Amino acid sequence: MATLQAIHGRLIDLRRYTNVHLTHGRRPLGPTERYELWIKPSEGAEQKFTVNTRNLPARCGHEISLIVTAQKVPQVLGLANWSILDGVNYARSEAPALIRVWDFPLLAVAFLIMAAIWGNVGMVLFVPGTLAYLLIAGIGRSVARTCRARRVDQAMDAESRRLSRAGGKRR
Repeated sequence: MATLQAIHGRLIDLRRYTNVHLTHGRRPLGPTERYELWIKPSEGAEQKFTVNTRNLPARCGHEISLIVTAQKVPQVLGLANWSILDGVNYARSEAPALIRVWDFPLLAVAFLIMAAIWGNVGMVLFVPGTLAYLLIAGIGRSVARTCRARRVDQAMDAESRRLSRAGGKRR
């Protein structure tokens, strides 16, 4: 699991971008809106983050904390707005991707291998094997998503405790 870190500062710029999908009456699979946030920590340079969501409880000037993955390109997993005492756990609020795009080519290769090795029996066994794979993969991804959401909640709670201790020392 990726290491999580908290970034605290003032939101200095916020831009919303909306993508238009021409899908003939069907909804797109992922979020069609994204926000570009610029945060100015109390010490240090401004930082830019992109959040793919429809829910962003913050405006320019608000004091916020972001829970992000500690990677070269950080992924925002949570936002706590200390100005209005609101927040969102994106690991929990966004729709889960229980079936991934690469599952389908994987299943096609599995079908070809099973048909080549076992013939007609392999083609018949492919159906319950596919159902078992999709069930196990979906459950595994759901458990991983739940664990990640719990870790983000814990990181947001830790950031809240850290800020309340820092606020008490300043007074």
